[in-house]
Amino acid sequence: MMLFWIGFSLMIIGTILSFKEGDFFLKLHFIGISDTVGAVLIILHLIFKGWDVFKLILMMILVLIWSPFLSHVLARTYVRTGKK
Repeated sequence: MMLFWIGFSLMIIGTILSFKEGDFFLKLHFIGISDTVGAVLIILHLIFKGWDVFKLILMMILVLIWSPFLSHVLARTYVRTGKK
């Protein structure tokens, strides 16, 4: 149960910190890191609870690949549109 609450708290803290900062890249960094690590911790919690391990490991791999990729796409689009 501890992994779930640590992951959930990490996601909430990252979201709150993103509201406090003004820079887009810092907001994206806070949310990207905290949501990725938080989701992985929640998935690990579900694995230890005895849920379907294969599906959860596949889900964890997808989260670890897609979350940084989507953060990169958002940052690159922001730079290319010249919204500075």
